[in-house]
Amino acid sequence: MKKWLAFILAFCMVFCVCGCQNEPDNASSQETEVEYQQIIVDESDNEITSSFPTVSSEESPSSEDTTVSSNVENSNTSTVTSSTQPNYIDYNKVVEVDICDDIIRGYLDSPTPERQYAMLSEYSTSKLDYQRVELDWRLDGSAMYTITVSENADFSNSYTIQSKFMTVDSGIFVPGKTYYWKATGTITNEVLGGGKIHIKDAPVRWIKADGTGNMRYMGGWKTESGKTVKYEMMYRGQKIDNLTTSGIETFKQLGMKTELDLRYADQKMQREGTGMNYVFLETSAQYDYIFGSSYANEVKANYKKIFELLSNESNYPFYTHCSAGADRTGTFAFITNGLLGVSYEDLTRDFELTSFSSSGKRWRGNGNGGTFTQGDDQMDVEGNHVAWGVLYNKMMEYGQKNGCTTLSQSIEYFLTSYVGVPKSQIDSFKSIMLE
Repeated sequence: MKKWLAFILAFCMVFCVCGCQNEPDNASSQETEVEYQQIIVDESDNEITSSFPTVSSEESPSSEDTTVSSNVENSNTSTVTSSTQPNYIDYNKVVEVDICDDIIRGYLDSPTPERQYAMLSEYSTSKLDYQRVELDWRLDGSAMYTITVSENADFSNSYTIQSKFMTVDSGIFVPGKTYYWKATGTITNEVLGGGKIHIKDAPVRWIKADGTGNMRYMGGWKTESGKTVKYEMMYRGQKIDNLTTSGIETFKQLGMKTELDLRYADQKMQREGTGMNYVFLETSAQYDYIFGSSYANEVKANYKKIFELLSNESNYPFYTHCSAGADRTGTFAFITNGLLGVSYEDLTRDFELTSFSSSGKRWRGNGNGGTFTQGDDQMDVEGNHVAWGVLYNKMMEYGQKNGCTTLSQSIEYFLTSYVGVPKSQIDSFKSIMLE
């Protein structure tokens, strides 16, 4: 009898607990305030992601979160009554997103050669050459979601991305610009989420294209004239022989028109399906070798052709590569961005960014004693002649003998007097690339 009584009492207690849990109280019957646009940046598998946690407008991220939304007004919130009702999207609220990896930004912001050397020593070959942005929308069971992105509030001139997950490649965003975005599924036409984000300014924008790597914009750098090298015009990276279908689609989405292949003759290969005009210039001269007499004919022929192409705006955007996108491509970037007026210090930062990719270590020097010094101007990497500082010194010496005082002047003199590039083509290139 006592066993039966204990059983009945236990049953009643379980019933009461379940009933209490199902009984709505004042808190659960009210509308739930949801903050969709508080971005928290974290790192996972060497990638930077931005997520939108669900928090009350009275809450704030914990001190452990790295918040990059300094201009966010927390008073703007979205109100949701249940997970099955449409979300109200507030496009008046702007959230800042940093698509530059924390390590990359730490290197770029390092003020001294000692600190730059320390960052390179610790993180070289970390493969940080692309990041993803994670956006938050309500999943409705769709197999695929469409994310629409535009710089305009009415979503005119927009582009779309298909994704199974709540992540998009950060390469679709240009630093310094503000975007509206929204997500829809395949089950209904309902907007499942959206917002307005501002991309934090940075001179680095990595691109993820399946089948290649070390791919980034050459734009974003400030010049000695106070102007900026335009984004969305020139790209650099590794060879694209192994681009996947997805990678080809990325190139098409970026509107690529010209592929400039700077490899050896036996490496010549055009990846079909990209739709780009393929220009192959057999190249073996890199760094200070461009001044060598044995490479004179090659350098003159190649850079005459290069600036013939660069002076015609209809050829843009360009994708320039060698094999790893490091040495011959790095020399190309030195000449073109240096001509535009990017400082040697920033050209060096751009060159050394290759060290954070699968292309391998590319430093200005060996860094003996834990720092870079003026005389530390070259290094040996797996038998490669990496003479970045020697290239700079020889270019400055060449220009100074002829009255040039800046790197950009020296490069221009080298191109016009040694290579034979018409001044009109150089002026055209500058007018196309600077803003």
